[in-house]
Amino acid sequence: MKWTRDFEVGISSIDDQHKRLCSMVTEFENAVSFGHGLEMIGIILKNLVDYVKYHFEDEERVMAELGYPDLEAHKLLHKGLVLDVKKILLNLKAGKEIDPDELITFLHNWLAEHILGEDVQIGKHAKGRQITI
Repeated sequence: MKWTRDFEVGISSIDDQHKRLCSMVTEFENAVSFGHGLEMIGIILKNLVDYVKYHFEDEERVMAELGYPDLEAHKLLHKGLVLDVKKILLNLKAGKEIDPDELITFLHNWLAEHILGEDVQIGKHAKGRQITI
């Protein structure tokens, strides 16, 4: 997944983490396209989930510091993604088949829609505030 400036929210820590998430999704895509086995794909996906959890915690901290009014609703969106991806990991561990292309599409769509639809609002809220994050 290619990072573009459209994904910038204007808060460097969040933007840097979003860049890393895009890179990790690309790593997952490459593992699938190069035919790595489910075990390797599962490891990459687990690393992605671990980083997503870290990112969400940090992003929620930033939102709290900014007094972001939709923090609780945003947390629910984060929680939903983590649960969705954990289910996928559990299915992999249980030996259930997954369609890697569907998973890539899901990750692309969720990340792009979340950043462009939700996270940019954090940046808009932060503009003009004198808070160092």
